[in-house]
Amino acid sequence: MSKAIAGHRYRHYKKETMIYTVVTADALDCESVKPLVVYRSEYETPDHPKGTLWVRNREDFESKVTLADGTIVDRFTDMTVNP
Repeated sequence: MSKAIAGHRYRHYKKETMIYTVVTADALDCESVKPLVVYRSEYETPDHPKGTLWVRNREDFESKVTLADGTIVDRFTDMTVNP
């Protein structure tokens, strides 16, 4: 499991080029008060410019996913070597 840490860069499991930087892992959902991760894209797509901010439940951000072949991987992998 990759723990969400502000300032660290993460790669999404779906694609090597989907790189994000965590802005904060201390945000709270106003309804449920569950912890959220705010993260910024370091790439662009036709639909979203580089720097787009995304928000995801911290539990989900730090979770593992099962690939079609049954392999279990981190949803986001921490790429930061020396923060």
